[in-house]
Amino acid sequence: MPIAFRIIIGTCVLIELVLTAATLAGYPALRQGAFLLGGFFPQLMGHWTGIYPGQAVGMFATYGFLHAGLLHLGMNMVALAQLLRELARIMTAHAMLAVYAVSQVGAGLAQGVLAPHGPVMVGASGAIFGLAGALLARGYVATRRRRLAMGPLAQSALTLLVLNVALALLVPQIAWQAHLGGFITGAAMGVAQALMRPRRA
Repeated sequence: MPIAFRIIIGTCVLIELVLTAATLAGYPALRQGAFLLGGFFPQLMGHWTGIYPGQAVGMFATYGFLHAGLLHLGMNMVALAQLLRELARIMTAHAMLAVYAVSQVGAGLAQGVLAPHGPVMVGASGAIFGLAGALLARGYVATRRRRLAMGPLAQSALTLLVLNVALALLVPQIAWQAHLGGFITGAAMGVAQALMRPRRA
């Protein structure tokens, strides 16, 4: 696993462990404060004023390191590790990191536009969906170039879509708008990276 993602995962885990420990010790205000300072507030893209200078920009980077609990963290980190293992076969570490970072921004923008009055958002799932989008997009380009059957790729895309819809229905607080924004951003970057990659003779 690339060192950059080890740092990302390690940071997410450390932050969540500290916040969970504080809650168990009787200090839930620490998590509330972390969300207040680092969470993504769609309203900051509009008329709200941040608590500190630059919060409206900084939140695009910070919200992905915060999670709503150990279960939320665990689900995201397992998904991230699995995607990184698959992507390592077709993408460089720099390309994966670029997709992850830009998809996190794209996920935040989508959340702000599609849910401008929504609650605070935290979690890395938008960026993770971006990696999934890049994986499917790269697979699509490769499949088209080699004139292979689209069935397996279409099945993977359908499975991801059904899973996201199911999560949105079963867990109303899931930020499906961010998932969609991250996925589209990652898919666009995946196609661009694949098209820029020279073909082998």
